Amino acid sequence: MGIEEKTVAEVMSRTLYTIPIDATFSQIVDAFLEAKVSALIVTAPNGEFMGIISKTDVISALKKFGKEVWEKTAEDILCPKPYTIEGGATLKEAARKMLNHRVHRLIVVTPSSVGKFVPVGVLSATDVLRELAL
Repeated sequence: MGIEEKTVAEVMSRTLYTIPIDATFSQIVDAFLEAKVSALIVTAPNGEFMGIISKTDVISALKKFGKEVWEKTAEDILCPKPYTIEGGATLKEAARKMLNHRVHRLIVVTPSSVGKFVPVGVLSATDVLRELAL
């Protein structure tokens, strides 16, 4: 099965590293050190997808807020509209989206019963490349 038939859900990582929207900057830094990932998914108390915080966002926050960064929360520094995709999309669609938007990851979401989206996985450019190499 090639990239044109294989779905995002078949390849995505189902391990989610999440952080609550009210997490402090210190908790965010600790989460990055513990999880050893390049981005954290930010969620509301009901599990709703609110955005992501990448390591680049952390560095930008340090530059923007200086010493005051330690008073900030995830809500203050997250990227509120990262690129998403649903699990039923093909890898080709995902690769095209990554290329068009110049991103290295897509958050895989599914609609919830209240019309919001809930994160269910992450698809990275490395995941797509791995499938191409097989």
